[in-house]
Amino acid sequence: MPKNSHKDSKVPSTSSALLQPSQIEFVFESITSLLQTIDCELKNTFITIKESIEKQDNKTLLSTLSTLKEQNKILPIIKAFTLYHMLLNIIEELNISGNTEANKLSQALQELNKEGYEMPEILEVLEHLRFYPVFTAHPTESRRRTFLEAHHQMSENIKDIFAYNDEKAKNQLLCRLKLLWQTHLVRSEKMEILYELDNLLYIIESSVLESAAQVLTYIQNLLDKPLEASPITLGSWVGGDRDGNPYVSNEILTKVMKIAHKAIIESYISKCDRLIRELSLSIDFVKPSRALMLSIQSQIHELPSSEATLFAKEPFRAKLYLMRKKLQNRLIAINAPDNIDFTYADSKELLDDIDLLMESLDPLSAQGLKEFRHLVLLGGFHLLRLDFREHRDVVLNTISEIFCLLGLSDSDFKDLNENKKCEILNLALNKKYDLNIIIQQLSAQSQRLVGAFLRIQWARKHISRHILQSFIVSMSTQASDLLCVLWFAKQSGLWKAGKQQEAKSGKAYISITPLFETIDDLQRAKNIIRILHTNAHYRQYLYDNNNTQEVMVGYSDSSKDGGIFASNYNLHRAITSLTHLQDELGISISFFHGRGGSVSRGGGSLEEALLSSAPKSVHNTLKTTEQGEMISAKYLNKHIATKNFSSTLGALLKKSVADTFCMNGACESDAHIMALLEPVSIGSFESYRALVYEDKGFMSYFKMATPIAFIQNLNLGSRPSKRKDSQKVEDLRAIPWVFAWTQNRAIIPAWYGLGSGLSRVDKNALKDCYELSLFFKTTIDNISQAMLKVDLDIAKLYSTFVTDKAVRERIWECIYSQYNLTLENLLYLRGEHRLLDSEMAIRESILLRRPYLSVLNLTQIELIKQYQSSPYEKAKGRILEQIHATIVGIAQGIRNTG
Repeated sequence: MPKNSHKDSKVPSTSSALLQPSQIEFVFESITSLLQTIDCELKNTFITIKESIEKQDNKTLLSTLSTLKEQNKILPIIKAFTLYHMLLNIIEELNISGNTEANKLSQALQELNKEGYEMPEILEVLEHLRFYPVFTAHPTESRRRTFLEAHHQMSENIKDIFAYNDEKAKNQLLCRLKLLWQTHLVRSEKMEILYELDNLLYIIESSVLESAAQVLTYIQNLLDKPLEASPITLGSWVGGDRDGNPYVSNEILTKVMKIAHKAIIESYISKCDRLIRELSLSIDFVKPSRALMLSIQSQIHELPSSEATLFAKEPFRAKLYLMRKKLQNRLIAINAPDNIDFTYADSKELLDDIDLLMESLDPLSAQGLKEFRHLVLLGGFHLLRLDFREHRDVVLNTISEIFCLLGLSDSDFKDLNENKKCEILNLALNKKYDLNIIIQQLSAQSQRLVGAFLRIQWARKHISRHILQSFIVSMSTQASDLLCVLWFAKQSGLWKAGKQQEAKSGKAYISITPLFETIDDLQRAKNIIRILHTNAHYRQYLYDNNNTQEVMVGYSDSSKDGGIFASNYNLHRAITSLTHLQDELGISISFFHGRGGSVSRGGGSLEEALLSSAPKSVHNTLKTTEQGEMISAKYLNKHIATKNFSSTLGALLKKSVADTFCMNGACESDAHIMALLEPVSIGSFESYRALVYEDKGFMSYFKMATPIAFIQNLNLGSRPSKRKDSQKVEDLRAIPWVFAWTQNRAIIPAWYGLGSGLSRVDKNALKDCYELSLFFKTTIDNISQAMLKVDLDIAKLYSTFVTDKAVRERIWECIYSQYNLTLENLLYLRGEHRLLDSEMAIRESILLRRPYLSVLNLTQIELIKQYQSSPYEKAKGRILEQIHATIVGIAQGIRNTG
């Protein structure tokens, strides 16, 4: 058995700081009260299982589970423990949101001021901060929207129960639990993209907009002047992430942009309605400006005569009625065949009207208008700035077909060497072609990509010129990959080329963004950007794009490619080298961080990640993905969403100030640390690759020792689990890869190989490094948290599914020995006898869930055995539903999928 230096097999006797004993008891009583309304025998069984867990009575536990399985009564117990974990999660969130900890943004200002920075300097940086959370449709949210809404509602119920012992709230909570009990844990149908958008819009509309607008108001008060732009910009990949997803059609792309447009305009109409009720100000008491009165007089004919007469002495209401009318017309105009004159051309015109109203009011009376203004700054007419992502192979195949059609290439363009590709692209970029004509002569696959460029250009004209942020090229390996996208951008009007870097003569309406996702690609990134800069066309594009190059770095695939530490090390090194390159080339490189929820996919504290990032790598801007279950965890609760925005902007402010006034010493120190850690990266990479890519039996072990086969047919998201129909690790997406290892509790993507890497460097030198380097400390601490979630006792039970004994024993020995080696090194570096002894709240929160998670794991294992041995398809269908339910339950308990 594995060493127990981090394991407590008992349920923690003391409470987690995140969960009090009375709260844990409340959860237990809530579930038993629910079960009492369903079946007294079921309630007693649940109590028996819970007691056997706490007494460590494995014999009773396994006997009870076996009896339930034989009697076909296992699904109710799966549901009971899933709801148990759901309530624990809600209460933890309430405890976090109710924490009286100071506003992190305010705290950052005070800390910086104490460190000697002058307040005007700090506020100057604050004014230019930009945070871009990009919400993605990655299928790591294992819950249905039904459960998201119930989560939100039950959170309000529990808050009222704890605050007021509210009987009505108690009954509502029990009612909602009963309704969930009668609902399938898993979707019966495949998730569609528009459903994913619906899920996202629920969170945006119910929490995010209000929370973000509140932060904008706070920042404006700090700056003591109106904001010119929003420090928060909401982005999305829903409907724009086409890489390997055949369901992201051009029709879907258009629908997504229209739906988001409709949602934000309707929000503005609701805001106008509320302000019409509030601003009943009479001309007898408040003198409107001459500009406001002239504006009303020039448009009053658009209102029915009865309304115009009614508001003759209430100019603020009259103006708001006119604004509402223009917004309503905006909704009609998006689908109207003819132009509608009385409408807003863009959100700037709406902002101008709000400012016109505010000019005539004192700050207190204009409070509602200020909130409206911040909402418009935040949402524009697009609500979510879309990123479009496509694989480089699709781009190359399409341009190969087009260049052949146009006679620009004698042979297949995609098969040419890099120099020849760049030579042809240079010639092609000198000319203008009509994509509307070209598209009609292309294959269906090529029409799809060209059509996307045309739809985006249509949306820029009819919805918002800010509708698109970036065109992301996944698996970018060469400079020509980006030059191909530049050609499409020019032909579709998304880049209007200027003249030899003449000021304001050109404009780029799209960021052409390479995505570097493998260890090799990260190491080549600097050279690719350098080559692009030598190209005259691309250099002109950069000039027309505010001299800025966006680069996306992928945490998920680089981790799957080379292991957790090599991924983190090479990401940090690539970002550092690109940061140095921007000074050399005289451009600005803006980084887009493709992070997931789990540690193995770049998860962990965003605040700590920011502060530990490479020197001078931020430029006041943070763009990062928010994926799957992390969207609901961070943004579903309004108070947590507000704290998240505040803490992120606070960390961004501290990092930006440090970078602005960075001395060379910080850069030199970072270089020294990276040199010391290079052998750790190499050693961990070699150890990880030896197991995952070089052991011929590994893939069969993975397929048998994890529930990957059941995850792949679980209806989580619209996107397929593989880019290609292949049995290779390379072609499996990072999300199901991590999800499968999380389910069997080995979680090897989050730690494997680190022990071998750390063993290559002197322990004392590494200990010093841990104390001195925030990058190394953050990486080690994140891995330590993931390690505490590992349960090798459970993982070994899953390994028994591997039929080849030699493969099973060889790979299990690798996992077991590497785990203990990694654990030994982590404990030494952190100076602990047990993992996370110095972070007791997190430790107790994880350990609290462990035994109840084990029940679901043991149940899943038994169900998989039953599924594999059953000869009856009907029985298999029933068992499959139960296995899927355990997957959702484990994800709830471990608070993580992929």
